[in-house]
Amino acid sequence: MNKKVILYVAVSLDGFIARKNGSVDWLDKFNSPEEDYGYKEFLDSVNTVIMGNATYKQTLTFGEFPYKNKNCFVFAKTAKDDEYVKFVNDDVNRFINKLSSAENQRIWLVGGENLVNQFLQYDLIDEFIISIIPVLLGEGIQLFNGNNGELSLVVKDSKSYNSGVIQIHYERKRA
Repeated sequence: MNKKVILYVAVSLDGFIARKNGSVDWLDKFNSPEEDYGYKEFLDSVNTVIMGNATYKQTLTFGEFPYKNKNCFVFAKTAKDDEYVKFVNDDVNRFINKLSSAENQRIWLVGGENLVNQFLQYDLIDEFIISIIPVLLGEGIQLFNGNNGELSLVVKDSKSYNSGVIQIHYERKRA
């Protein structure tokens, strides 16, 4: 089976994944025990998670590490592996190409912005599952930095939720 990299992320209506200071507190009012927006099903479907160092550090503030049963890689210039995470200081293209397909079939690209855009530069993202949150932040950390080339996508699925969240699942359009 081939590796598939999937970006699964929440974004404000105006395209931000976090406030300027990195906070995602604006997502709190959309967290509910009644609705997980497909998160558990998605998490169960992946066997590998990849994130940047800032996203990793933020994840550590949420309580118990949520990816204990996954292959977890964090891109960072310097860091020492721990019991749940392997730290990577490598080019993303080289890393993904070296990554075993047998052990890493479905890869969740968690974030953040810098890493997502590196993956886009090498055309490494196969699917985009983007939850659009009905909030205008006005400023913050953009999901896409505008320095990437054109990429055609097709809609695989879309869902709307009572909270106003709209989730769109795109796949890369193959020629």
